[in-house]
Amino acid sequence: MKVAVIGVGHLGSAHARNWNDIPDAELVGVYDSDPDRCREIASQNGCKPFEDPDALIDLIDAVSIVTPTPLHRQTAEPFLKAGKAVLVEKPLAHTLEDAQALCDIADQYGATLQVGHIERFNPVVRSALREIGQPTFIECDRIHPYSLRSTETSVVHDLMIHDIDIVLHLMKSDLVDVEAHGTRVISPTEDLAHARLGFASGATAFVKTSRVAFSRSRKVRIFSPRHYVSLDLVDRSGFQVRLDPDYDPENFLDSSGRIDAPGGAEEFLERHLDQAPLEISGAEPLRAELEAFMESARGNRPVAVTGPQGVRAMRAAEMVLDSLRGRQDRLTDLSSQ
Repeated sequence: MKVAVIGVGHLGSAHARNWNDIPDAELVGVYDSDPDRCREIASQNGCKPFEDPDALIDLIDAVSIVTPTPLHRQTAEPFLKAGKAVLVEKPLAHTLEDAQALCDIADQYGATLQVGHIERFNPVVRSALREIGQPTFIECDRIHPYSLRSTETSVVHDLMIHDIDIVLHLMKSDLVDVEAHGTRVISPTEDLAHARLGFASGATAFVKTSRVAFSRSRKVRIFSPRHYVSLDLVDRSGFQVRLDPDYDPENFLDSSGRIDAPGGAEEFLERHLDQAPLEISGAEPLRAELEAFMESARGNRPVAVTGPQGVRAMRAAEMVLDSLRGRQDRLTDLSSQ
């Protein structure tokens, strides 16, 4: 399959490198608005640098769009209208209107459209999906060192949307209520945000994200009846805990309503809980994402992260921002009184 990459900054160069390493893919060329950068990445990957992205349309079967978010629609649209398979990095577009337009264009022209929510391909997340049922409670904590990339975009669309997508994928229920808090620290947009997501099923997720840290951490904790899964997406490790099938706390209560455990908490938990590491295997997330996209483009498998799923994640992110900024506006009004 002949492929190209549009936008070869930090992430786009990783797309180019991975495409170049996939045996069934031929990286035809790359484009970037910075000609020197374009030539550099093309040279590193043995392909041709292009001065116009549209010049690639007739030469390829599939393309990675890794431009700044405001350029996603105008960059992806000509490829979709030509019937090419298009992978657009998250978020799908700068606005919900543009995101929905890309979905409609893909449908109209019969083009494959996949959204680059890469955490879906993290081997830890994929291992967890095999183990959990219907979650009732999820916690996501993501902190990231400050970077000058993407500061024109709120941390909600920059980083939190990764976890929003994971939560929406796991919950399988409509999002009905959002309460969010956040603030700017260094950037012109929000650098940290905390959100509570409420679902029609009664389940809840708490998502916390910051890009003003000195270290990197990405952790997810998933609770369902009688089952708990803890994931470390950076270390790519995890474990799960299951309650004994016959366990009922009512059988262990004393007269005051407390659990009566004569042997102490450690002995009690050892007797009634089964803890085991997750079996984790699989390719690097980006490599796995590109290979899945290639198979979808060939018609060999359903699209892993569809355009409508990308729109759904964006809509949830907008709900977070609406709540967060509404609270910020009220605080501003109070401080000016």
